[in-house]
Amino acid sequence: MPRVLSYTPAWLARPSPGYHLFAPKPSTAKALVKEGQSTGLRKTIATRDSEVFVAVGREIRWADLALLKEDDAPFYRTLKVSIPLPIERLSISPSGELLAVSTSHTVHVITLPDYQRLASSSDAAIKPRTFQVGPTAHVLEESPIASVLWHPLGYHGHCLVTITRAGVVRLWEVNPADRSSFSEPTLSIDLEKLANAETDQNDVSASKYGATKGFSPDSVDLEVASACFGDFPDQEGVHGWAPMTLWIATIAGAVYALCPLLPTRWQLAEAPGAITFIQTLASSININYADVTEDAAAPKDDKVTAEKQHSWLNDILYQEPLKEELENRDIVKVFTRPSSVPDVPLLQGPFSIEPEVEDFELSDMTVYSFKTFSSGTEDDAAEGLPAAVVCLLTDTCQVHICLDLEGIVGRWLPSPEDNVDIQEVDHCLIVAETITLADDGVSSFKQSITPDIHTDFSFFVSHASGVYYVSVEPWIRKLETELSEPQSEGSAFRLKRLLESATTIVEQCIQRQPADQRKEVTSSVIVEDGNVGYVLLTTIDNEPQAAVLDAPEDGDPTDEDIVNYMKAPALSKVVREPWQPPKELWEPFDLRAAIDVPTRYRNSLKEDITLSPANLQILMNTHRVLAAHTDRLQHAVSDLFSRCQRLQDEYRDQILRTAHLIPKIDAVTGNGENGADGESSAYGTTKIEDRFERVKAKQEAMNSRFQALRKKMTGMAGTELSEKEASFVQELQTLESSLDREARTLTGEIDGSETPAWERLGKVKEMKKTLAKEINEASKASSEERAHASVKVPSHSRKQENEQVQRLLQHQTDLLEATTNRLKSFGISIPPLQIEESS
Repeated sequence: MPRVLSYTPAWLARPSPGYHLFAPKPSTAKALVKEGQSTGLRKTIATRDSEVFVAVGREIRWADLALLKEDDAPFYRTLKVSIPLPIERLSISPSGELLAVSTSHTVHVITLPDYQRLASSSDAAIKPRTFQVGPTAHVLEESPIASVLWHPLGYHGHCLVTITRAGVVRLWEVNPADRSSFSEPTLSIDLEKLANAETDQNDVSASKYGATKGFSPDSVDLEVASACFGDFPDQEGVHGWAPMTLWIATIAGAVYALCPLLPTRWQLAEAPGAITFIQTLASSININYADVTEDAAAPKDDKVTAEKQHSWLNDILYQEPLKEELENRDIVKVFTRPSSVPDVPLLQGPFSIEPEVEDFELSDMTVYSFKTFSSGTEDDAAEGLPAAVVCLLTDTCQVHICLDLEGIVGRWLPSPEDNVDIQEVDHCLIVAETITLADDGVSSFKQSITPDIHTDFSFFVSHASGVYYVSVEPWIRKLETELSEPQSEGSAFRLKRLLESATTIVEQCIQRQPADQRKEVTSSVIVEDGNVGYVLLTTIDNEPQAAVLDAPEDGDPTDEDIVNYMKAPALSKVVREPWQPPKELWEPFDLRAAIDVPTRYRNSLKEDITLSPANLQILMNTHRVLAAHTDRLQHAVSDLFSRCQRLQDEYRDQILRTAHLIPKIDAVTGNGENGADGESSAYGTTKIEDRFERVKAKQEAMNSRFQALRKKMTGMAGTELSEKEASFVQELQTLESSLDREARTLTGEIDGSETPAWERLGKVKEMKKTLAKEINEASKASSEERAHASVKVPSHSRKQENEQVQRLLQHQTDLLEATTNRLKSFGISIPPLQIEESS
């Protein structure tokens, strides 16, 4: 778990501007009359880098946490939108341009202004463009909204997926430039109809508004609690089926899947993740198609499914995708949904869970796909495994870590000409571990899961008792390696040992008081920014609560690794959350506004009190309001008193521990009671003083060495020459004067000879010229004599004489070149010699 550095920082505590970002505005209306609270998940905070969007009632606020952290002025902007009900969910599109806003029964999409407009100095409210999604599909008379998601493969990130509690899935390919795209979905699926459909000719679309509906047992079993997609295609190694698989968790505890669920147009960015996306998809489909077609005993249903998968893949591979360049200069490939298969996939599930666990109900879920991508060779294609980790959160705050080792692949309803019936596939989810976060046994559907953006296979669970961190990464990576490099020998034994030794990391990041369990539970969010840090943010009763975490750098050892390496116990540092006074102690209370007084009796409040049924009713309402208010004040004061008592006990405990520690310190330093005789005192003091002296001596030696090195480096960096360099330069100047008659000085000759060096060099040059001339003349005479003489000289004799002469000439030439090179190495320029060559 990332270490908690600190809790709610000062710039998020009252009365800082960050606190007022989440606090509702005081109302002069009925202060204690609250609207109906939501029974489902509350995700009222959305993030975009360091920006946060917060829903407070029916109002949406924006702020940059980096600005809130630095500036002192209250700074947040209000997005003025017309929302009929309190906001329950916020979700930002993958492109960061749109914000999906969901209430209990309606869905809206807001076009977000650019950052410059939001961060301007003005504090006036901004009225962005707002569109209502499905004006007739999402209304009060229809089923409540269960989940709102953005499709990870949507064109420009503008494909919105809405799932209602009754099990109706709708795909909205919204376009802010076309208002009609918000009226009707491009694809609607009624899970109840899809579960009972037999062929792809059956109508499985959602019923129109106002249509009569009969009772069906499936309406209870398919009551949706939450939904999520398998993964996102931007990560390298993600299997191709994962981003187009919609996982659905029902309240009854069943898990379903829709694969492939694609919009009319979907895109892939040109990135390493897109390459593995296509490769794993193609390899798994082709391998399965080859195995099924070659197996004569394969069921007909499997053959039909393999053929449809193969034709579906060919529609993707053989179409020419449209390439587009986005504003950030990223290039994406836009594909169209394959037409060779039905648009609506088969509803896979409910999946069996083994080993069997007690009956439970689900409130939320999250899915992580395995990154098991193997490198391909010339003979074998690159292959991936569509396995996944399915984490189910129950209503009693238990987390079931399930493994889907078989993987979800694309399946469709059979066509009438296929002449096959739908065969139930025995798909199993293996429960690797069950984690109990809260053992109070209270059933609630408000707890939620927030995936961690820093590491895979890690998430946060928001519950009434606090926020928990759960990570299965320590042991799931070993399972990934086992699946990516399969070895048939002993695989069952290794998997069994691996699952038995699975140890999931569970820590509580934020702890709430038992009295806070009756308050609203908001799903937490993760903010990771260089200016803000790695922050876990949530709200409790519209009050911000955060934990600043320490995100370990990739490749750097953690504190635990260092401690294990050094074999030394780490100092325990207890990080405590700062106490904030309850809002009941400072929140204004308007008794007149809190009392529900009819209009016709308001004038009687200014008159004398008389005994009447109306006044009695007013007194009873006043007593009811005051009783509720004083009850909250009593709880707040009681909490304050308990904390003061605990603070005194902790101070008393620290004083007691310090008193026990003082004798040990005195015994080490020699100032204890045993030091009266002088032995222990002298021993302890001498030991410490000797150590101080050794440390001082070592420090002085290091300081002197540093000063010497510094002085030496300073001398090397200067322009002054050392003594050796100066003498060497003088020697070169003297040598130059001895070789050049015009540059001769009074220093004389350096070799002690009576004849100057330049004169000897001239004699050598003249001698070489003379010898070369004599050799040329001798060779001419000998050639003439050989021409007139009748005696023939043997060829080997002439050859030996010529070789001897050439050796003499070469020897003289080598001597001259060596002398010239030596002088040039000393920096003396020598003019080139013109040697006459023999003809």
